[in-house]
Amino acid sequence: MKLATKKLFSLGLGGLLAFSMVGCGSSSTESSTENSTASTDSTATGEVTKPEKITMMVNGTFLKPTQKQDTLVAKYKELTGVDLEITSIDHNSYNDQLALAFASGDVPDVVILSAEYYSAYASQGALADLSEYWKNSETKASGRMDEEYIDSLYINDGLYGFAAQRGNGCITYLRQDWLDKLGLSVPTTYDEYLNVLEAFTTQDPDGNGKNDTFGVTAAGIMTTDAPFTNYLPEFWQDAYPDVYQKEDGTWVDGFSEQATIDALQRLKDAYDLGIIDIEITTNKTSSCRDKLYSSNVGAFTYWAGKWHMTLEENIKAMTPEAELVALPPIAELGQYTERQSPVIAITNTCENPAGVFKYLFETMVDGGEGQMLFSYGVEGTHYEIKDGAFSQLPDPENPSNTFTSAYIDPVLAISDWIDSDPLTDTRDERITTSSELFSQNSKLAPVLVSNDTMANYSATLKDIRTVIVAEIVTGDMTVEEGMASYHDQTDFMIEEILASLNA
Repeated sequence: MKLATKKLFSLGLGGLLAFSMVGCGSSSTESSTENSTASTDSTATGEVTKPEKITMMVNGTFLKPTQKQDTLVAKYKELTGVDLEITSIDHNSYNDQLALAFASGDVPDVVILSAEYYSAYASQGALADLSEYWKNSETKASGRMDEEYIDSLYINDGLYGFAAQRGNGCITYLRQDWLDKLGLSVPTTYDEYLNVLEAFTTQDPDGNGKNDTFGVTAAGIMTTDAPFTNYLPEFWQDAYPDVYQKEDGTWVDGFSEQATIDALQRLKDAYDLGIIDIEITTNKTSSCRDKLYSSNVGAFTYWAGKWHMTLEENIKAMTPEAELVALPPIAELGQYTERQSPVIAITNTCENPAGVFKYLFETMVDGGEGQMLFSYGVEGTHYEIKDGAFSQLPDPENPSNTFTSAYIDPVLAISDWIDSDPLTDTRDERITTSSELFSQNSKLAPVLVSNDTMANYSATLKDIRTVIVAEIVTGDMTVEEGMASYHDQTDFMIEEILASLNA
């Protein structure tokens, strides 16, 4: 067994844990090595040994134990002959627990990673390079995959993760019934959008005779994860307040650019008008949703797709006549931003990455039984087929809700079905409409980057930017004063980062 090499890497704001990265071998995969001799299959890459067991650590985006995860494991074993050992971690503590797993050397074969953590773990040598497995795979040869989303995951010519679905993104929803009551049309420009928000704030759209509504809410002015601007896109427009690579290959600090300066002025002006929720800096997404459901706000930017249906149904539970409309991007915004796809990755401790790629990753997107399993779950538990008609069953965890997906959101799938998606003709129109509107009017967020210099400064920069933005928008600091403070605190860090990237 190789000696694990540990390297400290810090990510995110103060709440994100600095973690130790392990580049190779650990005891956690010894059982995989010993048990990976059951059978071999010939592929374009040569002989691939089928693993007897694959260990996997997942977050809340994967089917939970309380949702009958054991039935998925059993069905997967039936399909592949491989045992799948899943460790499920609460979504909010997942990254911390994964960091501890790497630090201790008890690393699973497969992990789920957000775009930011994917870049960080890949840069530290903690993930297996999947390039050759993908290039020579039956899946790639089939032509059923939208390869744009796989291509976006390459880092320095290496592919360290695999996407089973698009990253998706946020789209703005407006109260259509409020627009109708106030005689307003769906806005197409920034000025029209501001006019709608002002009317939602001042013209008693809920008709209760009280001054208790406001235009728009969000869980923060700038999010801590890429693409950073997705909750208030009409104000941020073409700004990208982080380090990114321009089309000519040059790396720049987007926070210092004029586009960000202009965005901060728009946000400050709107906040001063009172059309942005005054609790924006302390809101959680759950509190924003509650305000929408309670008819305290008329505009909310949130995930495209099934959230359109979920948000509207929850509003209707309190206000039956309520309706939501998904807003096409206003002219000044042009396009919404789609986050980089979250990935599944094979760790560098895995002794049989070729086998894991073939028997797990390719199974997930096979366009048939495997894709059905990782999309809709298990027949009889998560869905049923009666008289040839497919329908989803109640969620085992919460029977008042309909079960939606096991891991791959079918609306976001990038692998075509061999026959057809069983819900194509019966999916709720709101899900389809908002998802298609977003996909047709969005662009992928810039690829995240990580190196030693970025690692040293990433958390500090995020903290400083967050404070500066809050002080400008909700405080007494002018944009000019805020940017001067930003430069005073960060110029030496930014210079080192850009020098390392542009070398």
